[in-house]
Amino acid sequence: MHELLERLGRGDTRLIEMCREANRAWTEFLDELRPADTGTISARLGFFEPRFKKIFESDTLGQTMMPWTGFASLFDTKNGWGDNLPRARQLAEAFQRSNCSAEVRSEARSCVISYELEGPNTGMAPVPQTRR
Repeated sequence: MHELLERLGRGDTRLIEMCREANRAWTEFLDELRPADTGTISARLGFFEPRFKKIFESDTLGQTMMPWTGFASLFDTKNGWGDNLPRARQLAEAFQRSNCSAEVRSEARSCVISYELEGPNTGMAPVPQTRR
């Protein structure tokens, strides 16, 4: 995320096309694997990671953006998850079970928290809440 913010701050407009390409890649990936089970998606994610390093022209930015653009491709800021909620939960579990890099899995965990996907069917336990 640091590299993304740094590049945005410098006015790197290529990031717009990179995000557009990442969205297309996710749409194709998820459409192709629509009938697949979580284990299959999980296995394929490891092979999908290098594509994001190439799209974003950086290992670190590719690892950061892979999960964020994946969940973003399923989410609508006006309508939320809609019919994509089961798919988003499946993707959350698939990332957790994948052989993607630790960096990608960590970012996916951040996505799950940010998009409030924790709970049943995600394979991820909720983050403990502190009492105030």
